[in-house]
Amino acid sequence: MRATFGRFRDQEGTVVEAATGLPQVFEGPVLWVRFDGAEAPGLVAGRFLEEAA
Repeated sequence: MRATFGRFRDQEGTVVEAATGLPQVFEGPVLWVRFDGAEAPGLVAGRFLEEAA
């Protein structure tokens, strides 16, 4: 997956799991994504992810 917005913009990674227990701020899921080269996953709204080329 590739992030299309925010601090992870244009970085590619793998979805680890869906985040739970968060307030409903965004429409759709919020996901933990481990970006290439990162030690820990980052939290990204699903609407800001797209399939990597």
